[in-house]
Amino acid sequence: MFCIRRFQNFALTTFLALPLFGAMMMQGSNAKTSPAKNAWQETLSNDGSWRVKWRVLVDGRESELPIVRRRFTIELNIESTRNPKELPNFVMVDAQMPDHGHGMNVAPTIILEKSGECRAEGMLFHMSGRWEVDVDIDDGITVERAQWNIPMY
Repeated sequence: MFCIRRFQNFALTTFLALPLFGAMMMQGSNAKTSPAKNAWQETLSNDGSWRVKWRVLVDGRESELPIVRRRFTIELNIESTRNPKELPNFVMVDAQMPDHGHGMNVAPTIILEKSGECRAEGMLFHMSGRWEVDVDIDDGITVERAQWNIPMY
C-alpha cells in the first residue's frame, strides 16, 4: 500500500509539473542567445560562386542564435568568388523545417544594399527544432542557393 501511494504521489507531481516545466522551456530562453564574441558565420553557395557571411541580430544586438517565437534579423554580406566587383541583382531569404515539412509563417523583408550587404528583417522561427535557412542569389543570369542549418533545441 505504501509503495502504491508513493507512486501515485510521484505520478501526480510529475503530471502537474511537466506542463509548467514545458512552458518554462518554451519561453524563448536559449543559452546561445547571449551576445557572441564573433557571431559571423560563413558559407558558400551550392555552386561556389558566392561567399555568404551572415549573423543573427535579436533586438538589434548580435546573437549566436535566434530566440524561438521572437522576430529577428539576419544580416548578410554577399561576395562573388568569381569577380570581386560582381554584386547580386536580387536576393531572397527563406527558412523551413525539413523534418516537419513546413516553413516560416511570415515573409521577411529583404533589404539589399548596393555594396552586397543585405538584411532579412522580420524573420520568425515559431517552434523549436532544426531550421534550414535558404538564401537565393540572382546575378541576372543564374540563381544559386546558399543554405545552412540553425538548431533551435
